[in-house]
Amino acid sequence: MASLFSGRVLIRNNSDQDELDTEAELSRRLDNRLVLLFFGAGSCPQCQAFAPILRDFFIRLTDEFYVLRAAQLALVYVSQDTTEEQQDLFLKDMPKKWLFLPFEDDLRR
Repeated sequence: MASLFSGRVLIRNNSDQDELDTEAELSRRLDNRLVLLFFGAGSCPQCQAFAPILRDFFIRLTDEFYVLRAAQLALVYVSQDTTEEQQDLFLKDMPKKWLFLPFEDDLRR
């Protein structure tokens, strides 16, 4: 799955919005993991309804209290938002371990 993002930048959904921009960083975060791709938008009612369920699911499956191999799951949010501000607003309540494509990345479409 890491090869899908080869030559691209993924951003961590943390306060610093750290960029994973080298093949080694992407490989470390995505290789040998179950990678979930979440295509959504903050303006979409179905996405708004599904996001809390997905957030809780992701948190439980990445918490070593609940799961033996918690580090084997990664999630990449592929924004369908019309503005970067909408994307940022949607992501602010999502887990900090989520990754996302930069708004200007053409792979989002």
